[in-house]
Amino acid sequence: MTKLTMMGHIEDTARVLQRAIDERNDYGKEFISFWLNNDFKKIIFTGSGTSYNAMRVIRNMFVKLLNVEGVAIEPTVFTNSESINPSSCFRDDQILVVGLSQHGDSISTCEALQHAQKCGYSTLGISEQLGSAITKIADHYVHLVCEEEQIGPETRGYTETLLQFYLLAVEIAHQSQLIGKEKYDQLIKDAQDLVDNFPTVVKESTAWYERQQDELVEMQKASIAGYGYNFPTALEARLKFFETFGRPTSAYEQEEQLHGPLRAYHDDNFIFLIGGNKGPEFDRMVDVAAYYRRAYTEHVFVVSGEDFEATDRDLKLSVKTTPILSPIFYVVPFQILSAKLSEKVGIDTSVSPVTDTSISGHMNV
Repeated sequence: MTKLTMMGHIEDTARVLQRAIDERNDYGKEFISFWLNNDFKKIIFTGSGTSYNAMRVIRNMFVKLLNVEGVAIEPTVFTNSESINPSSCFRDDQILVVGLSQHGDSISTCEALQHAQKCGYSTLGISEQLGSAITKIADHYVHLVCEEEQIGPETRGYTETLLQFYLLAVEIAHQSQLIGKEKYDQLIKDAQDLVDNFPTVVKESTAWYERQQDELVEMQKASIAGYGYNFPTALEARLKFFETFGRPTSAYEQEEQLHGPLRAYHDDNFIFLIGGNKGPEFDRMVDVAAYYRRAYTEHVFVVSGEDFEATDRDLKLSVKTTPILSPIFYVVPFQILSAKLSEKVGIDTSVSPVTDTSISGHMNV
């Protein structure tokens, strides 16, 4: 079997997204039963790196669809610094701690679940690797159907995880009678439409890169901003840029990008803005993009599937999805830029530049 490149994993994502829909009654059965047999009111979502960014998106999905209080937090902060229930508003059995580690052996995430158990909270582990440490530590487990990625920078796994937990939240909402059959059917259709349109997003994002590659390859520093459901997308985009292309990259909530960072911006800054769902923040994004172009740099790129007056540098997708699912679409252009720019300058993303892993390590159980 030929080893997939980073770009190969991105192009293969539609297949595992379809698998997430087709197999949702299998991988979700035990977790759905576990949820329905409890009265969870507060959910802690934790993970490191790409897993943390995924948890931030999934947190938003669960809060929206299941009417729970949700907190996304880094695992070491949870273990060592956080007061989870300081006002005693919740019983211990109403708190669930969810830990995501695609390979299942992240020390910090596994330790966070162990800490949660000592505090008397239920735990859920999520990973692609069956039999990994997290599967043995957590009280309950959900297996990701993203399949093992063959290189370090995760793309397919991130995207599939988002859809898989959207589907689980929709199913729980339906079985909990939070939504009716008509709404349930529409939400599942939204997911299928997303999968059907996903190859178009890959194709158009690739063409966008190819149009801009001569300019983009000169990028020495970048800033990425998003709002609402797509602030976590900006965080994941930043991580992908930095861990592959290696150029200093920052990420901000759209409005926060205007407070402080502007003092460091010059005409060599590359600024990317993610235009999520329509509304006041989208209108603000259009104004902010024009401001950056006028006052700071010509290197401003807007990514959106919404209607706006695009420049030659912008990516205006021909397809779109619902706001809650939009992070699955909008991360793709940044995954592709990370893969293609690395290829362009001769960086092999299948080879990790980290040779001493003694400090990061992996959990063994």
